[in-house]
Amino acid sequence: MHILSKRLSPLWAILFVSGLTACGKTEVATPQETKPDVAQAQVLKVGSDITFPPFEYMVDNKPEGFDIDLMNGILKQSNASADFIDTRFSNLISGLEGKKFDAVISGMYITSERLMKVDMIPYFKSTESVVVLSDSIYKPKVRDDLCGKTIATQKGSLFPDQLNQMSKESCLAKGKAAITVREFDTSPQAIQAVLAKAADAQYDDTSVAKTAVKKLNNRVEITSTEPFFPFIGGIVVRKGDTETYNRVYDGLEKMKASGEYDALIQKYDLIAPTADEIKTFMAQVQKKS
Repeated sequence: MHILSKRLSPLWAILFVSGLTACGKTEVATPQETKPDVAQAQVLKVGSDITFPPFEYMVDNKPEGFDIDLMNGILKQSNASADFIDTRFSNLISGLEGKKFDAVISGMYITSERLMKVDMIPYFKSTESVVVLSDSIYKPKVRDDLCGKTIATQKGSLFPDQLNQMSKESCLAKGKAAITVREFDTSPQAIQAVLAKAADAQYDDTSVAKTAVKKLNNRVEITSTEPFFPFIGGIVVRKGDTETYNRVYDGLEKMKASGEYDALIQKYDLIAPTADEIKTFMAQVQKKS
């Protein structure tokens, strides 16, 4: 049973009705202490920003998507279930730390900064893309093409920082105009800004951008050719919560062994990282943390 703590605003509801609506066990961060209170729970509270298709989105007020199917499958392996709590992305980690959730799954990229606060289990890889109106004469391909433009993106994700970094290094450092970054609470709000011509483009996860193009019947298109900042995403648990960490990790491994994980990757047109990619990536971020 999925019980949602929040409902979408009318704007989000409209977007979703229309269809629009971020390995080896030794290769990931090791929890430091045990939290036995969650170990016995058969229903885990799972935080997720359910406005981020294809990872998570609403259909008839019920959560669906890759993350939803994956987490349900993971917990099923230990005879548990998920109570998904719809929460804006910028509040997910603080909610986890405050024990509002037992875990978070929301297309969240693994970073050294996040690993200082939480433990993360790798489960997908992706890059970023730039989306514009299909009938626009503006067709950005690489980061330099974003200079002097207003770019919409999701608040609380890595995207604003990435855009500001590109603005500094690729625009201002070369004597070009800065990128104006407009942050929105959700990805659908950011793409709505492009549709309303309140932003020149949207910068988002590539899988999310592909879904927007498809669901909006090609009113928008991806024009970027640069991968920008390739990342691996992770399922999040509280720092040191070994019980929940092991429950999620073991469930994911069982889904990989059975072929269920690969089936979901294919269903939602996502990319699974290889064991070597996870090992290399985690070594890099853990070194920084």
